[in-house]
Amino acid sequence: MIGLWSGFLMGLLGSFHCVGMCGAIALSIPMDLSTRLALIRDAVLYNSGRVITYTLIGVLLGYFGETFFKSGYQQWIAFELGILIVIVYFLPGTLGSKFSRWLGLSYLTDFIKKGFSWLLHRPSPATFVLIGMLNGLLPCGFIYMAGATAILADSMTGGILHMTGFGMGTVPMMLATAISSRLISIKVRNTIKGVRPYLAVLLATLFILRGLGLGIPYISPKLPDPNQKEAIYCHPVK
Repeated sequence: MIGLWSGFLMGLLGSFHCVGMCGAIALSIPMDLSTRLALIRDAVLYNSGRVITYTLIGVLLGYFGETFFKSGYQQWIAFELGILIVIVYFLPGTLGSKFSRWLGLSYLTDFIKKGFSWLLHRPSPATFVLIGMLNGLLPCGFIYMAGATAILADSMTGGILHMTGFGMGTVPMMLATAISSRLISIKVRNTIKGVRPYLAVLLATLFILRGLGLGIPYISPKLPDPNQKEAIYCHPVK
């Protein structure tokens, strides 16, 4: 069932990856270091911004997910997403960079970097939230996987809850990193990075199985055709 808890667990498991990718951003924010309470406040504001962005992404993906479900294309979408994850995730570095430029992701990254540069020189509570929101827009393979899961929700609400839960799941580790960067060693981060390809293959496999509709409960359910009208039986009046 795609919803808050599925997203939270996904975010929690992937939070080590988030530390490796975005930890440097969290540590570069000019937070108030005068007291531990002020530092925690600023770190919470920054992470709140990330959760807001993931929730907004969930609104969009949840809408498409509900549309695909109602139109009967959800299983095809699941199958195609599974294949796409395998292709994109394992593209060689040069082809991956070309693919990113073709999608316009390099322009998005440049825009976000300029936004970071402008905001970092204007520290304030609102700034920390905005930095977090921009951070949530950074191209990231793990966010793509979370989004791909959200788009398979049967309803818009399910997609929103999944992405909100995903953001909340990443908060504990990112919060800990902002408060004390020594909690997670570089060795641990590199170990987690090595696990990412296996997680990608696992998720892609689950998507493909869901798309095949083999009738396996929870893994590959046979979804009913939403366009199929229920049969109406008329009994003659005696």
